[in-house]
Amino acid sequence: MVVIADEAHRSQYGLKAKTNLKTGKVKFGYAKYMRDALPNASYIGFTGTPIEFDDKSTPAVFGDYIDIYDMTRAVEDKATVKIYYENRIIKLDANEDVLKELDEEFNDITEGQEELERERTKTKWSKLEAVIGSPNRIKNGGYRQAL
Repeated sequence: MVVIADEAHRSQYGLKAKTNLKTGKVKFGYAKYMRDALPNASYIGFTGTPIEFDDKSTPAVFGDYIDIYDMTRAVEDKATVKIYYENRIIKLDANEDVLKELDEEFNDITEGQEELERERTKTKWSKLEAVIGSPNRIKNGGYRQAL
């Protein structure tokens, strides 16, 4: 049996147990449940954005890369146009204690959600609040610009 996962960088992690420090509940991710259900399957993951962190690693879950189609090849093949990136840094002031407390509250609120949905929500609101809610940005009149 072969399991093929598209967007494999999204929901295919969690082979190790995670314990919620407040509730004591132990949870695993989707990867463990898939492998428990299909222990003899071969797994192939497709992703345009592989992840390589300690707790989330596309190669650790799926093995070595079979093929890499990078942006240079895509431009050469005329599958995409050349991408130009201009970095724009916004200075933000953030209290580390407040950020840690917000992360804990977010984890409590979204505990029952799938990891993919949690990450989408976190990404959406963290970017929005960081840019729009920055005291420096508001003080300098950038609030309307951000909207």
